[in-house]
Amino acid sequence: MDKKYHIIILIISLIVLLVGNKMNKRKAEDSLGDYDFSIGNVEMYFNRGTIGYNVGRSSITYSYTVNNIRYMNNYDMLFYKLPSSPKVNDKFVVAYNKKEPQKSLLLGDYPIKSQEDFNVFIKKDIKINF
Repeated sequence: MDKKYHIIILIISLIVLLVGNKMNKRKAEDSLGDYDFSIGNVEMYFNRGTIGYNVGRSSITYSYTVNNIRYMNNYDMLFYKLPSSPKVNDKFVVAYNKKEPQKSLLLGDYPIKSQEDFNVFIKKDIKINF
């Protein structure tokens, strides 16, 4: 193939990637609906390499409690942003759907080291940017 076809393939790939990312964000926003926050605990984290079959398949499993019920959820980096190099038992803010608490999203940009960190987060009244 000549250079022209390579450029066309690159442009089409970028468009598909951007549209897919937008659809995933809309899916998360629709899934969470009216949301509230809890503290999530990292249960498992798989950081897969950047070469080979599992490219982009890093994933995270986390748990959180709502109304004294413990929930577990997981996702991989193809759908949502993962925190950078979390360890088992690291804590982060989790946004969950108030009507269906099993629908949730771990917010990797908001680590929690103490209950005070969580209280400060709640006081800031942060809205999730999807």
